[in-house]
Amino acid sequence: MTTEELGYNITSDPNYLYERNGTPLEIAERFPQIHQLALEGKRSNIKVIQELIEEYPSVPQLKNYLSVLYRELNDKQKVYDVNKWILAEHPDYLFGILNLAAEHYIEGEFEKMPDAMGHDMMLKSLYPDRDTFHIMEVVAFFKIAILYYTAIGNLDQAEIRYQIMLELAPYAPETQVAQEAIDSLKANNFKRNQAEGEQDILVNNEVNEGLPQFNHQEIEWLYSFDFRIDEEKLHTILSLPRETLIQDLEAVINDSIERYSYYKQVADVSGWDEEKFSFLIHAFFLLGELKASSSLDAIFTLLSQSEDCLTFYLGDILTELVWEVVYKVANNNLEACKQFVFRPDVYTYARSAVANMVVQIAFHQPARRNEVISWFKDVLQFHLNSNEDEIDSDYMAFLVSDIIEIEAKELMPEVKRLYDGDMVSEWLCGDWQEVSQDLNKPNEYSHKQDILTIFERYNKVTTTWAGYIDEEVNLPSPLDLSKQWIFDELNEHIADIKPVRAEPKIGRNEKCPCGSGKKYKKCCLNK
Repeated sequence: MTTEELGYNITSDPNYLYERNGTPLEIAERFPQIHQLALEGKRSNIKVIQELIEEYPSVPQLKNYLSVLYRELNDKQKVYDVNKWILAEHPDYLFGILNLAAEHYIEGEFEKMPDAMGHDMMLKSLYPDRDTFHIMEVVAFFKIAILYYTAIGNLDQAEIRYQIMLELAPYAPETQVAQEAIDSLKANNFKRNQAEGEQDILVNNEVNEGLPQFNHQEIEWLYSFDFRIDEEKLHTILSLPRETLIQDLEAVINDSIERYSYYKQVADVSGWDEEKFSFLIHAFFLLGELKASSSLDAIFTLLSQSEDCLTFYLGDILTELVWEVVYKVANNNLEACKQFVFRPDVYTYARSAVANMVVQIAFHQPARRNEVISWFKDVLQFHLNSNEDEIDSDYMAFLVSDIIEIEAKELMPEVKRLYDGDMVSEWLCGDWQEVSQDLNKPNEYSHKQDILTIFERYNKVTTTWAGYIDEEVNLPSPLDLSKQWIFDELNEHIADIKPVRAEPKIGRNEKCPCGSGKKYKKCCLNK
């Protein structure tokens, strides 16, 4: 099943849910502050939120914030009680329904979940009279549906819905939760089949077997650590002879490409293991630290791989940090970067990462601004003159956003031609009127990104990225029914969609105006 077969339209309009729920703008604009009150976890804030509920009794989001506050106070029963209150007064409020289904999931009462969500677990069946849903409604609904199907062992139905989530929001936290639940079910099925003697295919889970013959044995460390690899090991690797070290790091890249199917099979069977599958990321960052310009071909070969391959190995690294490594290796070889983005078969976000690097040259080396402008002009001109069968309109939109970031008014004629040729995904960067206005006014915030050493970057990832922080506070696995994290996440995440009126241009690295807490390029920018 694809999104076209769902039977309804999907919108990312930040105001859609407020208009549907009849939420007054004056209270919707206060949601971020109210949410913060809830997250403070102070009992004195209960009265504050209750008074707001009394003032705006028709606004279900306020009751959700009260539920978040009770969660922060570790009062699970109150959380459940508030959701019963939400459903009693707002029976059609989807997130209240999902909260109830999540409650059944947490309590292990899987048989009750279809009573809440509909027995075919499809939004259209639950709301037959609706023809439009917000992207966050769809993603949240399918996440809970997948948790249900994986709990009862129905892998086929779980994967049908997971494919839809991948199409809609591949980088959303809900999609990651769904993937982890599916991986867990697959691993359990595999182990059970082995125990019953029904599994004939044996997968070697030791990824360090069959490795290339490296010049330096220390390279094998990369196959055993995630971003928390000891700094001393990184120093040791970087102190190895440069020429043979670079050969080894390029061999790691080749290994990731040549044995992708093998590594993917291991992950499908045993689940994703950050320590086992971060070897490519380490090699990538080490080449950046070495400023290994001779490895640019190897790096571009990697970035030319399929979407599935790049997503498997790099995940958020592709959109967040690949530009930094490319900057260290290739900022003085813009011609090679230009030829790379000319390739029509390269994944959208890989091409965009290289363009992001060029943007950062304008900020870190302002004397080269004209060179950067010329680079973008050549890229635009190439696509305007090309005979590509299918124009990557999303990539064109990202280029337009890049041009806005560097305030390149000089490129307005080329950008206008893109719009005249219907080559730009307007829902990603706005229509021509919006873009022309943005190009004629200064940016309200800086788009300059930090360029860190490998040690600084690894430290920043492990101290600020959700996956590592979550592990430090011992968050449970996706199928840990003794916790209420799924329920909590629904309450906190979904209720905080901020309204926007006459919104300014949102940078890809800024917080999304929908209020999800994610960066724009990881949220509504991709919908």
